[in-house]
Amino acid sequence: MTTYYTGKEICGKYSDIENDDFGTDAHRFILTAVAKETLYEVPCPFSSNGRNLLTFKEWEEHPENYDGYHTDSIQKMIEYIKKGGTMPPMIVNKNLGLYDGQHRLTAYSMIPEIKEVQIYKEV
Repeated sequence: MTTYYTGKEICGKYSDIENDDFGTDAHRFILTAVAKETLYEVPCPFSSNGRNLLTFKEWEEHPENYDGYHTDSIQKMIEYIKKGGTMPPMIVNKNLGLYDGQHRLTAYSMIPEIKEVQIYKEV
């Protein structure tokens, strides 16, 4: 049996979601896992480069990274994951475009041992 989650339920679980456009009862999701590489080149309207994955170098050069916030956050995520920590699932639309999770995707992309990632996928 498949469990469905509404966008509103997902937003209620996490306090640091940047883009909550999906946070309504009308948006429904399933929790699943995918190969991380399948997310990299997917078009993302919320991204400065037009695709899901921003590389660490792209974050370093991003105009909003003037205080190192983005790269520091990603570096902390990488260290946390390597110590055995787990991150919340990323949230994607029906076409795998990210609603939320760009920093996590960058962190995962820099850890070769991680092959699959958890996502809430819109259905």
